[in-house]
Amino acid sequence: MKFSILAKLFSNLENTSKRLEMIDMLAEFFQDIKNEDHFEDLNKIMYLLQGHLVSNIKQFKKMGVAEKMIIEALSLHAGIGKKKIKNILVKEGDIGATAEILLTKKKKQKSLFDFGEKSNSEIESIDIAELYSQLRKIAKTEGEGSQDSKLGILRGLMSKISPLETKYLLRIITNTLRVGVSTQTIIDGLALGFTGEKETNRDIIEKAYNLHPDLGDITTLLAKKGLEEVKNVKITYKIPIRMMLASRVPYSEIITRLGTPCIAEYKLDGERLQIHKKGNNITLFSRRLLNITEQYPDVCQVIRQNVTAQNVIFEGEVVAMDPFYEKMRPFQVLSKRRRKYDVKEMTQEVPVCLFVFDLLMLDDIQYINKKLPERRKILEKIIKEKDELKLVKSKRIHSTDELLEFFHEARNEGTEGIIAKSIKEDSVYQAGNRGFLWIKLKGLEGGKLKDSIDVVLVGAFYGKGRRTGVYGTYIGAVYDKENDQFLAFTRIASGWTDEIMESLMEEINNYKQNQKPKGVICEDKPDEWFSPAMVIEIFGDEITISEKFSTLGYSLRFPVFQRVRYDKGIKDITTKAEIIQLYNAQ
Repeated sequence: MKFSILAKLFSNLENTSKRLEMIDMLAEFFQDIKNEDHFEDLNKIMYLLQGHLVSNIKQFKKMGVAEKMIIEALSLHAGIGKKKIKNILVKEGDIGATAEILLTKKKKQKSLFDFGEKSNSEIESIDIAELYSQLRKIAKTEGEGSQDSKLGILRGLMSKISPLETKYLLRIITNTLRVGVSTQTIIDGLALGFTGEKETNRDIIEKAYNLHPDLGDITTLLAKKGLEEVKNVKITYKIPIRMMLASRVPYSEIITRLGTPCIAEYKLDGERLQIHKKGNNITLFSRRLLNITEQYPDVCQVIRQNVTAQNVIFEGEVVAMDPFYEKMRPFQVLSKRRRKYDVKEMTQEVPVCLFVFDLLMLDDIQYINKKLPERRKILEKIIKEKDELKLVKSKRIHSTDELLEFFHEARNEGTEGIIAKSIKEDSVYQAGNRGFLWIKLKGLEGGKLKDSIDVVLVGAFYGKGRRTGVYGTYIGAVYDKENDQFLAFTRIASGWTDEIMESLMEEINNYKQNQKPKGVICEDKPDEWFSPAMVIEIFGDEITISEKFSTLGYSLRFPVFQRVRYDKGIKDITTKAEIIQLYNAQ
């Protein structure tokens, strides 16, 4: 397939904000692929459709192409001065759109007597396989002379494609595709395009994706072997599955939701891990399904020595501990372990304990469809507890009074609160879902919000006085899952230290935009816009009705920054539906 066909799809998707129209466009695109049996590039197409070279779980390294290099390549390719390119870039806020504007204008101005090279209209585009190969070559090129090599490859690609294709090529390279299509929308398009039936079959595809989070692999399987094979997708060692999440309801409703008895577990202030043990080979995955094994060599070693099962997949929370393993320390301490260097020294400075709470697979048997008590019972048999490895504390609960008593106990032990869990027949592990089998409880204080909220930063205002020159106030947005949009929710101006403010500004400037990003709904007018990328956790007094943020209709009173959530993706943040639930819970 030619890249021009995919670029046209990108353009059509970008030019609509209606999800149903996007699904129809995708379905038609996939139907054409199916009719032509054009499957050899399908996995590459799926990755590029998500703006990546591979799925998240394969963790292919970034391109390493700075905006400065792109401007250089564009200048050499089109014979346009860098200053002119930068002026257009300031106006557009998007290097891809800038390239399309300049190259289209250059094409129109091209002299009729210039026979030296092909015009853009004569360019036949490039095969996706060739494009993909060259992009991987850019990503792999490193060391002395690598910048010149990357520049040469980039110029070569530009010479073979149209202005529209160049627009999306550069966006893929800078990881800012911006066509506004979510994974769920792609799955709906796959179901409709390949099976002709969306409502039922998308659930089958989504379930497979939750167990094997690689749309390239799942789509290729669907296209070549059909829906029945997709139904047979199972958990695989060393491939993470999407983690089950907890919902929130008022504490008085928890027992009604879960029934009695239920169980409650400590909710710990650490980093969630999914552990894959295959013999002595240990792989640790983060909540974002990234392989972070190298950050925790001590955890790997304690698992080898104290987990008796030969092959097993389970989940736990790694928590920073004091030197005597008597007291849990906050997440800010654990965050020191997020590094590639001096890892061994940091294991001594920040000792940790892995608290285990769920079982997903044992040998070749999947446990996700078994009841929680059965999963817990197996864990108790295969885990030899010691200071560095424990089962998370749990208690069987029969009433709201018992629930609150356990909550206070948990808080006194330095935890975030508790997670109440169903133990009924349907208490399965719902990979990738946020249902009501697990319910979290983090606060009871009168007049205070009952839980923290995760928002993505989409804008900022420069500070005044002591904060002159840095961002003093940020705009945080929550996620509208139904419409795949980020809705402005609140301004955050407190909770920062000077050090945090400076480091946050340095990091978030990588996502600066000159105009409001597509998919962001915000009635406010900040000094700077950012593409949704950085997630933070905030607390506040209460959720109020808002006129300022009228699309969402709610805001947060007295928001306070708590921490950056590197472990959460932008689609994992608090949703519009959860904000409404929290408001009603007040």
